[in-house]
Amino acid sequence: MTLLAERPSTPLELRRFTFAEFAQMSDLGMFADQHVELLNGELTVKGKQSPQHAYVIQRLSAWFYAHLTEQACIRVQLPLVLISPPPDFVEPDLALLNLPAEQYATRDADSSDALLLIEVSDSTLDRDRTEKLAAYARNGIPEYWVYHVQTNKLEVFTEPFENVYTQTNVYLVGKPVSVMGFQLVWWA
Repeated sequence: MTLLAERPSTPLELRRFTFAEFAQMSDLGMFADQHVELLNGELTVKGKQSPQHAYVIQRLSAWFYAHLTEQACIRVQLPLVLISPPPDFVEPDLALLNLPAEQYATRDADSSDALLLIEVSDSTLDRDRTEKLAAYARNGIPEYWVYHVQTNKLEVFTEPFENVYTQTNVYLVGKPVSVMGFQLVWWA
């Protein structure tokens, strides 16, 4: 008979990173060829996108480029620094930022530049509707969209107050969404 000694259980400790530590690791090339976000001190590596996820980003970005290049700088999966404590680093699927676009050649875009952030969500839906929603609201992002890949539903969050958005609208197939004076008809 073999007896196995049980190890005393010790709670795991979560190691949170500061923005400065994250920036230093990034500068050293630790995240080369990866999409990495820092949110609430936690590092997340974004996984492979599904074809449907990529298609929605492609379709939305094409519409934005066709209609909004005079109203906003359009960025697809590019860095954005959330400046409200703690500083975070995210890569929203789509972002509409203040013009002129040339200002981002010499500095990071940050939450004070953001007009609209969009996350296309399948495996990240819970995180996008909780942690990211709270961080974006805390940073005063005026409008935040979460597109549910599995249900083809669009949630539009507006009027940020502290860690929440006070207004939420849901858009289904065929219902137009107003964005910067234009009507985007939501599709299937």
